Amino acid sequence: MQQILYLVQKEFRQIFRDRFMVGFLFIVPIIQIFVLGNAVTTNVVNVKVVMHDADRTPMSRDLIGRFTHSRYFRVVAVEDDYTALTRILDRGDASLALVIPRHFQRDAVNRDRPAVQLLVDALDGNSSGIALGYVSEIVQRYQADAVLRDPALAAPMAGTHRAELEPRYWYNPELESKVYIIPGIMAILLVIVTIFLTSMGIVREKEIGTLEQLMVTPIRSYQLIVGKIIPFAALGFVEMILVMGFVYLIFGIGITGSIPLLFAEAMLFIFTTLGLGILISTIAETQQQALFIGWFFMIFAMLLSGFFIPIANMPPSIQAITYANPVRYFLIVLREIYLKGTGLSDLIPETLSMAVISLTVFTAAVLRFRSTLR
Repeated sequence: MQQILYLVQKEFRQIFRDRFMVGFLFIVPIIQIFVLGNAVTTNVVNVKVVMHDADRTPMSRDLIGRFTHSRYFRVVAVEDDYTALTRILDRGDASLALVIPRHFQRDAVNRDRPAVQLLVDALDGNSSGIALGYVSEIVQRYQADAVLRDPALAAPMAGTHRAELEPRYWYNPELESKVYIIPGIMAILLVIVTIFLTSMGIVREKEIGTLEQLMVTPIRSYQLIVGKIIPFAALGFVEMILVMGFVYLIFGIGITGSIPLLFAEAMLFIFTTLGLGILISTIAETQQQALFIGWFFMIFAMLLSGFFIPIANMPPSIQAITYANPVRYFLIVLREIYLKGTGLSDLIPETLSMAVISLTVFTAAVLRFRSTLR
């Protein structure tokens, strides 16, 4: 036990002696959580819209005003020439073009089902779909307000009471994408820190020769492995606590569920990433190689985790691959505990999956590391 404590002390001294490691551990994640937390979003705002009003009536101007005063849209122009709308969209000066045809108000008054036309630049299909949802909401509210002002516009429903929908959103009442995205960023930062810190730290000892010096000492292989795991695992938890604190201070997002359960789940995940870091260190001979291999694994872990693209939207063959990705399960666990307060009974499938992956990866890493010590 005393030999392991000495190794742990040696690892901490070596880590904190390296200014790059200290900056990578404490400063870089804070910058990343601040920048990514504000930059990565699925909300669509300030969509550029060009209007073509061929009716020029109070009702058409009222509809245009709904877009002008919406935070989701920015009216860049009111174009009189209908044929110019396509050119404006092709140049990228606007993403949407709203066309209000002639006799819009007359058709509404005569109950002839007035129509509007919407031209959409769908190059970015995701943003276009979200923007179309916003347009639909504005038009529906406009229609409801018009009926309230003039009940005759709703003649088919005369004599009935108007039903109003009052949606109540759970876990994210304001529908802010950062509430959903930031826990995912926390998981990605934990992957980056633990994999890179472990692999580059061990490979650095290879380069300076201290690992060979340890190999000729009477320290047993399991003591050497445990002595290297404990410091990096402790730093992983410190990193997680630090990021959680800054997420609360900067974004006001606090944990809803059980903190002990969150850290227990994080322990399974950290052992997986530490095992992967050790495995990389047995392959790489230089820190540059360790950085490249770690980045290779990290990119696939991020893309196949459901963080950027929902797993349900992926092809079946790719979905099958994601079952071997521990980040997939930790993202679910982190969001469920952090945002919903979910208990362990509802997280058993993810917990068991992470346990199996952690045991497999860590066992392979230890066996590979022991073989390199001989």
